[in-house]
Amino acid sequence: MSAAPNKNQSSLFRVLLVPALAIVGLIVVAIAVMQFASGGNERAGADDGPTTVDASVMDELRNKYDRLAEAQGSADATVVIREFGDYQCPACAQFEHTAQRLRDEYAEDSDVRFLFYDFPLPMHQNAQNAAVAARCAARQDQFWAYHNKLYASQNDWSRLDDPSSSFLDMGLELGLDTQQMKACMSGEEPLANINAERDAGQAVSLRATPTVMVGDTMFVGVASYDKVKQAIEAARDAG
Repeated sequence: MSAAPNKNQSSLFRVLLVPALAIVGLIVVAIAVMQFASGGNERAGADDGPTTVDASVMDELRNKYDRLAEAQGSADATVVIREFGDYQCPACAQFEHTAQRLRDEYAEDSDVRFLFYDFPLPMHQNAQNAAVAARCAARQDQFWAYHNKLYASQNDWSRLDDPSSSFLDMGLELGLDTQQMKACMSGEEPLANINAERDAGQAVSLRATPTVMVGDTMFVGVASYDKVKQAIEAARDAG
């Protein structure tokens, strides 16, 4: 004759099972929310195609925010290319090849100007510090070279718990005064500037990094060289 089920064990099993299922459900929901949030802010692959930014927003960029961005080209240029990027964003690193190609191609043209806006995303733990380091390199007139190094070595420093020493090493490789850079990185001014640039991103309803604007034409995602160049040439013809 088989033994009768232990009622106490059965009750205990039910008591433990319900909370366990609830916890599993919460974990699944949390993962889904995180994937949704990150998917809306960082993309790889093709861009979404261009949209047009409102004239009032363009005026706000020109009058309030453009002075905060790092620039290459004449301040009197009729065509302005604005890029919003995150140094830890893989899609931004992918787009950097196109961005550098365009900066090289139009470097001698007085009617084209490139602006880089920092927009470090909250899910990237080292992106903000990388942006600060780049701004500190800019104080020693090495922004673009440092900018390129950050993207080229993204896979290395992005995995570190504290990449500060790596950022200083990059400065040393470029011949920067690392003591000056270290003091700058611990100061408040670069971060205040970056936070203000986040406001610029909000002004254009930024949905993802990278985002590049040619005048009032905005591409979200990794825009191709041909598409951006075509937009630049169209803006030059219109200007």
